[in-house]
Amino acid sequence: MPRTRLIPFVALAALLSACAPTTPLFIAQVTTNEVVEYKALKTKRMTAAIEDEGDLLTYSAMAIRDAHSDKAEALYLDGYRDRQLSGEVRAIALYQIGLIYMNRFNEQRDDAKALNYFYRVLNEFPASRAAGRAEQRITLIRQRSEEPLHKTSRELLAHWQPSQNLDLYQSSLDPDMTLLSRRAVLKGRVTEAEELYLLGLADPHVPAGIKEKALYQLALMHMAADNPDADRAKAIAYLRRLLVQYPDGELNAKAARHLDMVLNPAVR
Repeated sequence: MPRTRLIPFVALAALLSACAPTTPLFIAQVTTNEVVEYKALKTKRMTAAIEDEGDLLTYSAMAIRDAHSDKAEALYLDGYRDRQLSGEVRAIALYQIGLIYMNRFNEQRDDAKALNYFYRVLNEFPASRAAGRAEQRITLIRQRSEEPLHKTSRELLAHWQPSQNLDLYQSSLDPDMTLLSRRAVLKGRVTEAEELYLLGLADPHVPAGIKEKALYQLALMHMAADNPDADRAKAIAYLRRLLVQYPDGELNAKAARHLDMVLNPAVR
């Protein structure tokens, strides 16, 4: 499968995997305690980045965590250049790059570069859903530039405390949920996340494997106990759609198990 076809919703395909380990070279150069502290700092940075900006795909948040903004930029640009993908999806690719570079917890923050990508969304995809959000982020960057004091990402992170209602790894959340889905549930933004996943489902050139994962995430969000607006009917519909459209998919067994749980909540 060509790499470019994976870009727009790379989070859906990759974010269920474990976090990448610290490089062996780095571990060889520091003590055990420093390794622990460094890992904690990286996790804290990603959580802060996600809390600060709810539209970040998990792949984007991981790029901020690992200081790989340039790699994420190149990957998203591959997706943007794939003209077989819909304008909506290509606009999201540019929008994600902008979000990465404007994030206050990104050590590679570059507001000028972020503004450039947001303006590209507006100029090239003015009718896309991402355009309205890009315009909002442009306004936010302009407002921040007028602040009298500008702290570095490290200074902000040193005083940052997680929101009490944003424990992304709390046990009540299904372990298969992506960070995008988790934040959406905990922050009451399921409708927005649902729209993002549905854009991938609507694009005929997005690979079947990613669409299968999108349906699974949609179901998990709507059946989540932490979702105050959980929708059992929607969860059932998404799971049944997954089972019908992808009978041999990698998530078939999990989807069937979750469907049974939703249909028979008393039988555990």
